[in-house]
Order: sequence, then structure tokens, then C-alpha cells
Amino acid sequence: MTATSPFCARWTRLAVGAAAAATVVLSTAAGATDAIAAPAAASVYYTPAQAKAKLREAGITWRSSGNCENKNKNGCTSFQGIRKTTIDGVIALKRTSRCTIVITGAAEIPPHKTTGTYTHGKGYKVDVALNPCINRYIPQHARKIGSATWAAGSVEYLRESNHWDIKYKGSGAGSTTPTNRAWPTLRAGSRGPAVTTAQQLLRINADGRYGPATGRAVKTFQRKHRLATDGVLGPVTWQHLAPTLRSGAHGGSVKALQAQLRRHGARIAADGRYGKATTAAVRVFQRKHRLAADGITGPTTWQRLLTAN
Repeated sequence: MTATSPFCARWTRLAVGAAAAATVVLSTAAGATDAIAAPAAASVYYTPAQAKAKLREAGITWRSSGNCENKNKNGCTSFQGIRKTTIDGVIALKRTSRCTIVITGAAEIPPHKTTGTYTHGKGYKVDVALNPCINRYIPQHARKIGSATWAAGSVEYLRESNHWDIKYKGSGAGSTTPTNRAWPTLRAGSRGPAVTTAQQLLRINADGRYGPATGRAVKTFQRKHRLATDGVLGPVTWQHLAPTLRSGAHGGSVKALQAQLRRHGARIAADGRYGKATTAAVRVFQRKHRLAADGITGPTTWQRLLTAN
């Protein structure tokens, strides 16, 4: 034992030294990881300047009773710590509803609830001022889950006395608006019923083929509505092209709707009049596809009509 003691002692010192070195290396690596991970974590948020720029570009305004932006002060409207999905969700709501959107509360803490996961202070919620357009749109395109609460996907809408309290729980822009299926993307070479519907809405020859004439018509429409003029009919262009239709509407857009309903089995005439028969057919389609059966053809119903087999 005595002969091996120096060896054991040296081994112990080496082991302790190695452990200490490992601790230093791991600590340094952890610090480096934190340094690298911080931007990734921050990337789920917009800075206040970024949020404001995005909202201005979309035509959305904001206000506060205290004319201030302090996150910790009552009466302010702050975008400090606002999540990207929240801002992107409000912008999507603006585009699909075509309503005036005024934000009256964002990521500030008082006077909002501070406990729980999906709070204002954590950047998941915004308050939007009431107005007749948005007051109609939300109940028509979301399902009622409470006396004054509606839901669509991972978004919840609570109507309060002077604003809508909107909670964006989703992780991506696709789940931040009252829609549950993507719009079809059409471009040169596309063909089929969705192309025919687009042509009818554009009021051009509806042959179901996305040729040069359709591409030109899409570009003209995009320029008129100040959209990216690429000739591709994607989600943003669809949101401007497909109107919300209800009982009493008439014209080419109604004919396009009726043609889609007939494709899905409705026995109605494509006469361009949104009467009782068309309303009933829309309700049947909505019930079949588990949508709010209100008889109104909004973005969600259009999306399902265009994409369902």
C-alpha cells in the first residue's frame, strides 16, 4: 500500500484537476451557448421599432390613453417584448377582414392579468378597438366558445366593453388568423377549378388554365391593390380577390361561388344571386367541413371551397 500511495496521490490530483478543467470548459461552453442562443430566443420577438414599422406598413394604428409606451405603466401601449406571431396575427386579421384595426393595448403589464402563460406582458395578446366591421367579422369567422368568447385555431377573441382582447397562442403565422386551411398558390401552368374561380373573380375568360392572359390580369389586380406585382396568385392576393359574400349579394363573384358549390354537390343555379338556395348550400358545405354554419362566405369558407376535393 505504501508503495502505491504516491501513484494514488498523483492519480487523485490528476482526476481532481481534470474534473476542475472539465467544469471550467463546460461552464465556458454553457456561457458560449447562452451567448449564441440569446439572439435565437430574441428572434421570437419584434423590437418596438420593428413592430411599429410592420403595423404602419399594414395600415394598422395604435393609441394609448396616457400617450405613452412604458411597459410598466398603466395607460400606456407598449410593444416592448411583443411576439412576432402576435404582430403577424394582427396584420393577417387586418388583411382578411379588411377592417380598420386600432390597437389600444399590447405588451404592457398593468392593468392586465400577469399570471399564466399567454398574457399581455409576455407578448401574446393585443387589445383592438371595437368597430362595426371587426365586431361582425370575428363572430362570423370563429366559433363561439363562451358568452363573449370566440376561437379560431389557436387564436382566442374576448369581446370586452370597449375592445377585443385577442390572444395569439400559435407558433406560426398560419395559426394567427381565423382560417384553417391555406389558400392555393396559382401561377403560370396551373389549371383546375381554383383557376376557373380566380378567372371568374377577375372577370376574364374562365377556361381553367393559368396562361399569359390570366397572369396579366393578376398583375393588373395586384398593382391596383398595391401588392407585389409578380403575377402569382398566392395567399395575400387571394385575400383581396375573394370577397365576403352574404344573402343579398349578386354579380360575378356570386356566380364564382355558386360554381364552386355546384362542384361540391350543391344543386343550385349559377344565377349570380345570393338568395335562400345559395345561403342554404353554403350552410350545408360549412357543416360538412366543420365550419361555423352561418351561411356567409368569408375567407375560411372560400379557402375550404378552393382546396377541398
